[in-house]
This record gives sequence, structure tokens and C-alpha cells, in this order.
Amino acid sequence: MQNRPSSLPLATLSLLALGATAGCISSHEVVYNDPPRVAVSFASDKAGRVFYETLSHSNPSRRKEEKRVSVDLILVDVEHRTVSGPNREFNDAVAFADTDRDGTITETEASVFAGAWPTRRS
Repeated sequence: MQNRPSSLPLATLSLLALGATAGCISSHEVVYNDPPRVAVSFASDKAGRVFYETLSHSNPSRRKEEKRVSVDLILVDVEHRTVSGPNREFNDAVAFADTDRDGTITETEASVFAGAWPTRRS
């Protein structure tokens, strides 16, 4: 019978070396998305005041839209988050209030906006 070297110690050493050098690959990225504000005018001071007062009382959950994508594997952790800034809410509010899309919010449009836009009070 021949004396053959065992492959068991070699396999054990390989696994130990792999365990000592292996680590977790981690990637975290946060993207802030804040588009420029759209141009809008108001037919009167009252229309502007009603619009801005309603917008300032917006539901806090609308203010910060966050999208999160996360992948977790044994040695890999990848996370990607997108956070919207305040201009996104402003642009959405203008699009909602300016029903005739003429770039000017009238008192009637501002009143309808105030009654329909989600606020902390509603």
C-alpha cells in the first residue's frame, strides 16, 4: 500500500484562508432628487396666500417621498435610496391647483386646492 498524502488538510487550509480573507461587500447610495420649481403666478395676493398656507400645512408624509431598494445576500449588502426634496411637493401642488394649466392660480383655483389638498388637519 502506498502512502498517499491526504487532501483533507489542504482543503481545511483552503477554507480557513478563504474565511480569513472574505468579508462583506457593502454598498449604500442615497440620491437626493429635487427638481427646480415650476414658474407660477397668482391672480391676486389672496390666491397666493391661500395656496402657500395650504401648502405649508401639508401632510408630513407627502413632504418626503423615499424610495428604497435593498438587496441582502450572504456576503453582499446593497442599498439604494432616493429621497425627494421640497420642490417636488411644490410642483405637484401647482399642477394640482392650476386646473386650466395657464401658469396662473386664481382665487377659485386656490380655494378648490385648499379644500382638496391633504393637510395635517384632514
